[in-house]
Amino acid sequence: MRYVLVLLGLMFANVAQAIDCEKVPTCEELGYSTEDDPNCADNGYMYCPFNHEYKKCVNMDCAKWGFTESDKSSWCGKIVKCKGNENYTACACAVPQPEPCVVGSVYYANGICTSVENYQGCGTPVGVVYYATDDGKHGKVINLKDLGRKAKDKPFDPANPYASSYSFCWGYDGIDIEDLVNLRANMLQLLQDKDPNLYDGKGNTDKIFAVEKPECKYETNTEKYYQYCIPQAAQAARDFYPPEVDPDNPVVGKGHWYLPSLGELMDLYGYNNVYINYYTGNSGAKGDNKKIINQTLNGLSRKKVSVDTFLSGFFFSSTEYGAYESWFLNIKDGWRYFYSKDRCEEGYGFSTTLRVSLEF
Repeated sequence: MRYVLVLLGLMFANVAQAIDCEKVPTCEELGYSTEDDPNCADNGYMYCPFNHEYKKCVNMDCAKWGFTESDKSSWCGKIVKCKGNENYTACACAVPQPEPCVVGSVYYANGICTSVENYQGCGTPVGVVYYATDDGKHGKVINLKDLGRKAKDKPFDPANPYASSYSFCWGYDGIDIEDLVNLRANMLQLLQDKDPNLYDGKGNTDKIFAVEKPECKYETNTEKYYQYCIPQAAQAARDFYPPEVDPDNPVVGKGHWYLPSLGELMDLYGYNNVYINYYTGNSGAKGDNKKIINQTLNGLSRKKVSVDTFLSGFFFSSTEYGAYESWFLNIKDGWRYFYSKDRCEEGYGFSTTLRVSLEF
């Protein structure tokens, strides 16, 4: 009996000694935290057995939290692996840092510029800079895609700005808009002098809307009334806002965009004004800016941003030739041309394209 008691005493002593010497891991070492993880909201927490103030997520669902199995390494600045399954990754991108704006810069919804190389999926690109002051603080932006509308006799829908069924007409056929400079034989001088009237698309758009609603001979025909008697292109520009932003965005929302002037479209294309001749419509057209802007648009496209590059098509300007014609620019070769305000559909020999501009 004494032997049994001694044996039991030795056994309990050894157990006590083992417990006393064991190092209990901390909650931090076990992966618990005192911080709330917003991703745990639907899954709940598991609490640390040593201290219930520490907790960690239960049942991590990588796909549910936005991680994917696709490889983003070709365009993502930094890859983050999901802790639950490292086959799932996400692109962790830093907020773009402002850079001086130059031709070809990406312009964002918060009013900053970066190079296309520094866009890593964060921020909201809304356009590309086509003109900038030397200090890079001010300039002009063209939006990322061609505007369109669903039906010939329907107005532009800002909730669906990129519908492509029908192009626009300039509108206000037969009306010589007061205060708009009619560019005719004085084109050469205006171009050489960099006349501000040639480069004021925003002012032009405002003047177009200062016109009182005209009495129109086609008013009984809905389609023709809308086509000839409404400033379709300018109206769409005014109503436009990028669908990725709130229409009340104070920088790029509705009311901040306008129909670019002929001179602004020429800036977008790239002209050398020294050699411009009025009688040859594309004289002076170099296309250098167009190439730079398309490089940026192609770069954004590779980074999964939806864009339209500048390839061909007659682009609307807000510059008036007279009561019946307005100016267009063929983005294919820089040819500038005036055409009837009411003949803007494909059936009249060419399709019209609408992009809108923004000043910063």
